[in-house]
Amino acid sequence: MSCLKFLSIKYIFLLFFNILIFPSIIQAANKKVAVIVPLEHEAMAQIVSGISESLQGAGSELIVKNAQGDANIMSALIKQLQEQDIDIIMPIGTTASQMTMAHIKNKPIICVAADLKSLNNPNVTGVNDEIPVTEFLTKLPPLHRIAVIYSASEKVTPEIELLKTFAEEEDIDLHLLMVQTLADLPLALKSAAADVQAFVILKDHLIVSGIKGIVQEANKRLIPVIAADEGSVKGGATIAVGVREKDIGIKSGAMAKTILAGGKPSKIPYQTIDDLVLFINKNALLKQNVFSKEEISILQLPHVEF
Repeated sequence: MSCLKFLSIKYIFLLFFNILIFPSIIQAANKKVAVIVPLEHEAMAQIVSGISESLQGAGSELIVKNAQGDANIMSALIKQLQEQDIDIIMPIGTTASQMTMAHIKNKPIICVAADLKSLNNPNVTGVNDEIPVTEFLTKLPPLHRIAVIYSASEKVTPEIELLKTFAEEEDIDLHLLMVQTLADLPLALKSAAADVQAFVILKDHLIVSGIKGIVQEANKRLIPVIAADEGSVKGGATIAVGVREKDIGIKSGAMAKTILAGGKPSKIPYQTIDDLVLFINKNALLKQNVFSKEEISILQLPHVEF
């Protein structure tokens, strides 16, 4: 009888022990990382792929939320994530990052591909990948008339101002084509002066998502599309100088993995990726008559051809 009593006490102890321990094991194995994608396009897909690759083996679940280019949807998503059991939030892009930081104060935030001047929140770190387009334009054969297509996003305003100054200094005829929505893009492209030598696009999510239409219009004019990201070149743009989008995701994902393991965002420096690569779309280069492959190859940068 005493033996049975001993076994009963032992089983009760084991049951109590399991109740205490198992939930923490399950919780540790189900850490949740939420990625906020402002608008779906090739560059976004590459970044998310890099994050996913970095988080392999971290015992975490990756949740991807797409704002579909709508600020109201993005705001709603951020508020939902604030209330949910999410361990890390990773907004992609400057606008998404700023909005996330404004609403969420109690969760770690990793700002991905975001150009942020100052961080006052110890819960925030991230990766910056912004390359001023003027650095690229100065390396190309001279262009005298260019059309820059951009959205109303506040994020691109500093670059537009930089381009205006650059155009004045270099005596370039700069045509600025601003669009509010993708529906405005075809008309804006057709309104560009007939003698522009190139279309230029920035790391501007709305515009990048309409790359096919931009390329179609450029092909009709036999001019190049100069982009600022790898994904746009894969999508048909002629050339770009930038960083590999997947590398942005991999570096950001590594930060998330460190935080999941107990690291503090405040101890992880905000980083800039500056390993520049020249991306060339071979077919697009053949369809325009402004740059030759020899002229492009002069750029002293590692290059990747698609």
